[in-house]
Amino acid sequence: MNPLYEQIFNQQYVNPAYLQQIQYQQYHSEQQMEIAKAVKALHEYFDAARKIAPQYQQQAFYACAAAILEEMAR
Repeated sequence: MNPLYEQIFNQQYVNPAYLQQIQYQQYHSEQQMEIAKAVKALHEYFDAARKIAPQYQQQAFYACAAAILEEMAR
């Protein structure tokens, strides 16, 4: 019998170790994508923050602090 076939499928059942490996790889890939999204969003935040005029920076700071507290309360 083909070794690859035996690794993926047994006549009695699906190989649970192989299935778990595939599920972990998918989970890992999804988490890597979420990390990339978070980093991108952080860069966008700093880009936006640089555009705030000095007289509005304190207001922006308070608004951001409130958003952080709101998220932490979830």
